[in-house]
Amino acid sequence: MKKTIIALCVCLAGMGGASAHAVEAAANQAPSKQVADTLEQKALPSALAAHSMLSAIAMAGERLVAVGVRGHVVYSDDQGRSWQQASVPVTVTLTGVCFADAQTGWAVGHRGVILKTVDGGQNWSKQLDGRQAAARILLAREMQDPEQSADARRLQMEGADKPFLDIQCVDRQHAVVVGAYGFGFATRDGGTDWKPSLELLDGSEQRHVNVARQLHDKLYLAGELGMLLRMDADLRQLEPLGEPYAGSFFGLVVSGKGCLLAFGLRGNLFRSTDAGASWQQVELGTSKSLTTGINLADGAILLVDESGTGWLSRDDGLRFRPVKPNRQFPFAGLLATAQGGGVAVGVNGVAFFEPDALR
Repeated sequence: MKKTIIALCVCLAGMGGASAHAVEAAANQAPSKQVADTLEQKALPSALAAHSMLSAIAMAGERLVAVGVRGHVVYSDDQGRSWQQASVPVTVTLTGVCFADAQTGWAVGHRGVILKTVDGGQNWSKQLDGRQAAARILLAREMQDPEQSADARRLQMEGADKPFLDIQCVDRQHAVVVGAYGFGFATRDGGTDWKPSLELLDGSEQRHVNVARQLHDKLYLAGELGMLLRMDADLRQLEPLGEPYAGSFFGLVVSGKGCLLAFGLRGNLFRSTDAGASWQQVELGTSKSLTTGINLADGAILLVDESGTGWLSRDDGLRFRPVKPNRQFPFAGLLATAQGGGVAVGVNGVAFFEPDALR
């Protein structure tokens, strides 16, 4: 039996809310022709796009851009008071988004999709899907070691059923994506060519990689079964960073002082002040799974748990206290605002951690 895909949705499981993974799973049970159409069919306009499941949010200049189920991408030019829907060429669940500048950004999602925008998130084009990703992995494996290509052939036969789970923009030409079963790709030419990382595929032991964050010239990756890794900005030179507990990590935060925070199931939170060489557990005061986190504009750290409760630290991650959003539901993505607050997205769309609540 295949391992359960650990994306933004698995940490929300069992809470009675909608699940982006459940939506995608239902699509994957449909006849093959219908499944294939999700990679070819444009996302349909919906008045509820900003109120349905949103998985991630990013800033494009002063614009907010969020992504979610059914290929929904919504953007706001008034700090989240109103939203417009973007033109997107697919209807798969989107799980991650980042921007290199006000115009250039990427989004990733289920079925191995990578999308790009060059107009601040209003229009998107497809650069890669899971069929192409599997073919590139097979080609890379055959060039490296043809005798070890059996698994890559199996991946190609399975088709476009592996999701990407996160993306990190480095600059306008350079971005990195990670996902299920140790999938990782990098581009240095704006996405014209996406190169697979066999180092990550092998070094992760095909565990799901849920998140990638940059610190200086290195990428820090976290994922399934306690996995913490460090790689270079092209997903090479893999270094394991220990496994401080056996559960999955859903998020990483790099503080303004260079501290690393890794967090996941049942309130487990670990802190490193030496670039991941050692980790110390932080007692948070909750047994609820932690889903996402950010640095706020004033240097504080905000995490959220599966109930939608926020956890705020003003001492670089040593101690946290609970804080409340204006609307509380399970969140999958967070974004800091210039005013000192935070925008959260999740199963019911958009909510806000107001600056006054975080002081």
